[in-house]
Amino acid sequence: MDRGRILILGETKENSFELRNLFDNHRFELEIALNKDIGKTVLSTRMMNLLVMHSETINDESTEFFSYLSGRGISLPLMVLGEDAETCSEKIDYEGPVACFEKPYPVADVLDHLADL
Repeated sequence: MDRGRILILGETKENSFELRNLFDNHRFELEIALNKDIGKTVLSTRMMNLLVMHSETINDESTEFFSYLSGRGISLPLMVLGEDAETCSEKIDYEGPVACFEKPYPVADVLDHLADL
């Protein structure tokens, strides 16, 4: 995914910028949404190639967020990163491809996954 557009969705500034720092020195266009409503707006107005969510954003509201995406016909790869990324994958009701990476982030594996998209 050379020069792809990535939407980073975090619950806090800290975890959003933590994720941004993984991709910042690479050739991606990055958008940051600090909540799901902003994420919906970005995804409704801009074409994105990847949705990256921090594991802290996977909660009861995620089902409504994923339903919104499905209802709009938005199906893009999803990457979940964070302390509980693997256990969060059980809570994700999403139609697109999902990849999970836990901390400490295996940066080489994350970038290899992006290259395969």
